[in-house]
Amino acid sequence: MMIIFYTLLGLTLLSIGSFVYVLLHERRSMWAGTTLVSSIILLNMWILDSLIVVDTNYPNSHSIIQWLVVLMMLLVVFLTLAFILTLIVMFFYNGVKILFREGARLTNFLSLGMGVVVLAVIFAYPWLGRFNTTPWFRFLYLFLSLVIFYLIAIMMMYTLTSWLNLLNWHPKKLDYVVVLGAGLRGKEVAPLLASRIKRGIEIYHQNPGSKLIMSGGQGPDEEIPESHAMAHYAESCGVPASEIIIEDQSKTTRENIKFSHRLMKANSRFCIVTNSYHVYRALVLAKRQGLACIGYGAKTKWYFTLNAFVREFIAYLVITKKMQCGIIASFGVLTALMAGLYYLGL
Repeated sequence: MMIIFYTLLGLTLLSIGSFVYVLLHERRSMWAGTTLVSSIILLNMWILDSLIVVDTNYPNSHSIIQWLVVLMMLLVVFLTLAFILTLIVMFFYNGVKILFREGARLTNFLSLGMGVVVLAVIFAYPWLGRFNTTPWFRFLYLFLSLVIFYLIAIMMMYTLTSWLNLLNWHPKKLDYVVVLGAGLRGKEVAPLLASRIKRGIEIYHQNPGSKLIMSGGQGPDEEIPESHAMAHYAESCGVPASEIIIEDQSKTTRENIKFSHRLMKANSRFCIVTNSYHVYRALVLAKRQGLACIGYGAKTKWYFTLNAFVREFIAYLVITKKMQCGIIASFGVLTALMAGLYYLGL
C-alpha cells in the first residue's frame, strides 16, 4: 500500500518539477500543457491513494473517507459533463452568431462544425462501434479511436499551452514591441487590428526606451500596406513617429516575425502582440526560426475568438504536419501489427 503511495508521490513531484522547468525555460513547447495535465492527474491520484491509506490505518474514519471519495467522484463526473455540455452550447451558439455577424464565409463555419464533430464523437461514433462484428472492422475502429483520442488530447494540450503563453510574470525589459498586421478597411485599420495596436502601445509604454514595430505588407485587396495604416493609427494615439518602425514586406505571420527581427539591433529582447487566439501559433513560428520572445494578446469578441481559435489549431496541425502524420502513421503500424498477429493466429 505504501509503495503505491510513495510511487505516486514521487511521480507527482517529478511531473510538477518538469512543468515548472518547462515553464521557466521553454513554455512555447507543448510539454507545458502536457506536464500541467499530468501533474493534475497524478496529484488527484495521490490524494485518492492518501485517503485510502488513511482509511486503512484509521478504520474509525471509514465513513468519512467513503463520503469524501464519493464526493470526489461525483465532482469529477459533474465537471466533465458540465464541460462537455458547455463546450457544445458554446460551439453552436457562437457558430450561429458569427455567421449572422460576419457572414457565411467558409472559415466562419468552423465553430459550428466543431459543435457537430463533438456531438458525432459523443453519440454517433460509439453507435458505429456496434457494427464491429467482423475482425477487419474492429481493427479499423481501433485505429480511428486512437486517432480521435490523440486529436482530442493534443487539442487539450494546445489550449492549455496557449493560455500559459498569455501569462507573463515579471518579464524582462523589452527593446521592441512587434505588432502583427491584419486586414484593413480601405486605408483605415479595422477594430480587430486596432485592438492589437492599442495593446502594443500599452506594452510600449510599460517598457521605456523600446520601439514599436508595425508589421504588415499590402494584400491584393488592400489600398496601402497594413503597417502604414497601423503607424498612422498609433500616431493618432499619441505615439511619436520616431518611435515607430515600419515593416511593410511581409505577407504571412512567419514573414511578419522574420522581417521584423531583421530590423532589430543584435541581442534585442522583443515581444509579439496579436489577438489572444493567435499568440501561441505566432510564438511557435518564432521558435521554429530560433527566436526567443514572449507574446501578448489583445482582446477580441468572444464569438469571434472561439471560431478563430479552431482555425489556429488547424493551422498548428498544418505547421507540425510532419510530426502529426508520423504519430498517426505509428497508430496505423501498431494496428496493422495487431491485425497481422490476429490473422496469423499468434
